[in-house]
Amino acid sequence: MGHVSAEFGVLLKAVREARRVSQSKLAERADFDHSYVSRLESGARMPTREAVERLGAALGLSSHEQDAMLAAAGFLPRDVASLLSDEPAIGEVLDLLQNEAVPIEYRENMRQVLRLLAEQARFALKPRATNGLTGVAA
Repeated sequence: MGHVSAEFGVLLKAVREARRVSQSKLAERADFDHSYVSRLESGARMPTREAVERLGAALGLSSHEQDAMLAAAGFLPRDVASLLSDEPAIGEVLDLLQNEAVPIEYRENMRQVLRLLAEQARFALKPRATNGLTGVAA
């Protein structure tokens, strides 16, 4: 998870500076302690999902920009998260794939199984060859 926190911190700082907002001003708007924003930007702290959403709102981010911030912090974008609420198994698999407590070989195995499932589904979607009479009504 190390590089994710750095990525989030860099993105947060870039977005904040592009909007010409100081760390303390952002902290105040999002109702956080000033040092929290500083620690997030340096990568010393990882934000919660709620913290990312509060910071996004305080910066006036578009939903696309908020999703980029969530992704940089290691969270699923909101549209994907809402899609997954109907598919708890997929959400669980994604959590496990990101969980470094799960041994790497298990995670690699899960990725391979997922690739195979996707491949089979794509194969099932391919139109069957019909003796060259495509587009002609029988």
